[in-house]
Amino acid sequence: MVTYLRLNVLKNELLVVELSHPAQLWCEEGGIWLTHDQSIEDIELYRGEHRELAAGKVLIEGEGRLCFCGENLQLSPQSQGKALDLTGGLSAAMA
Repeated sequence: MVTYLRLNVLKNELLVVELSHPAQLWCEEGGIWLTHDQSIEDIELYRGEHRELAAGKVLIEGEGRLCFCGENLQLSPQSQGKALDLTGGLSAAMA
């Protein structure tokens, strides 16, 4: 079973996400910058781009709509700045 979570990241907001399992991150609109505690490089994603992420802590800044998806997806998003906008909630779909 594949689970996904859609989020809007607002300008001047820092989104902190704890991934308990690997997941894919898709940038559906806008552009974001992220750093991952399991990676030595920073990553920029723009509309239509995606990246496979290992379990761990991810810091995200920018402005756009994101979608995390994966099997056994368990994440804990926290926003530092404006209110976090959950546009899709957690949903399950058959892979």
